[in-house]
Amino acid sequence: MADIVKMASVLNIECAFLDGDTRTITLKNPRSDISASDIESLETFMQTENIIIGDRDSSDFRRIKRAVKRDTTTKYLDLE
Repeated sequence: MADIVKMASVLNIECAFLDGDTRTITLKNPRSDISASDIESLETFMQTENIIIGDRDSSDFRRIKRAVKRDTTTKYLDLE
């Protein structure tokens, strides 16, 4: 048998809240052509629609601090 190689990607979106807290949303296999303007549009949508809220009073979503897309390759070695 041959080794198996699998490719995947994740998009980590770090969100800041009004109380100073941060949380990271991880999306598996995002669009390959995702851009900074897509993230900015998402931020505006999340602000206007209150998509995510904090766990304390006065801790509503404030902004996206960072978005990182990572592509990974995993190689499963054939040991038989």
